[in-house]
Amino acid sequence: MRSLLVLLTVITLVWSGTIKGRVVLKGPPPPPEKVKVTMDVVVCGKEAVLRKVETGPKGGVKDAVVWVEGAKGPVKGSEVRITIKNCKVHPRVSVGFVGGEYVFKNEDPILHTIQLKIGLAYKKWRKTRPLETGATVYNLALPKKGVEVRRPIKRFHRYQEKTGYIYVRSNAHPWMRGYIFIFDHPFADITDKKGRFKIEGVPPGRYKLKVWHEFFGIKELEVEVKGDEEVDLTVYLGP
Repeated sequence: MRSLLVLLTVITLVWSGTIKGRVVLKGPPPPPEKVKVTMDVVVCGKEAVLRKVETGPKGGVKDAVVWVEGAKGPVKGSEVRITIKNCKVHPRVSVGFVGGEYVFKNEDPILHTIQLKIGLAYKKWRKTRPLETGATVYNLALPKKGVEVRRPIKRFHRYQEKTGYIYVRSNAHPWMRGYIFIFDHPFADITDKKGRFKIEGVPPGRYKLKVWHEFFGIKELEVEVKGDEEVDLTVYLGP
């Protein structure tokens, strides 16, 4: 039986395809948002500068989440590591998988209280009690520098149209924000500082490739994956 499973795994890998490419901004990036800081200014500074789009060489867009809608495959639990430093969430956008762990660490010498929310359409379900920022998944207290908190990534945290991503926020420091996309399949990636992404091991078939960015929202593309082939795409964001 074990030999058969190994053989099936090898066949799957041989006949699977790869989707790779770049996410590129058309035109100049929008100006950053500036927020006046009203508390903990010694640590947080007097002003928070929030870049809406971060670009690299040749317009490559950083922190765009790319995934294959409808593809199925086993996932390995891994860590989503997030650090709070200078009253900001680092990294601002993360990708994780069901069965892994959230790891939050405080690098500031002050108390941070962090909420993980299921956002977007979830609030539409609750007509009797509107949830402006979504439903709380975890409420975490990070009382001092060096404190680390771990929580499990559960199946209901996974990205769905009706629930959306996990939104990281702070009541005390409202300019702080982060986004976590959780998947129950391995076919997802996040772009690097050059806008590059790569998704390997995709079973042959025709799929929707979805690209999300904090400023531009979701863009969809049709893509066909053939066995043992590589699909190379350039996805443009902007006007």
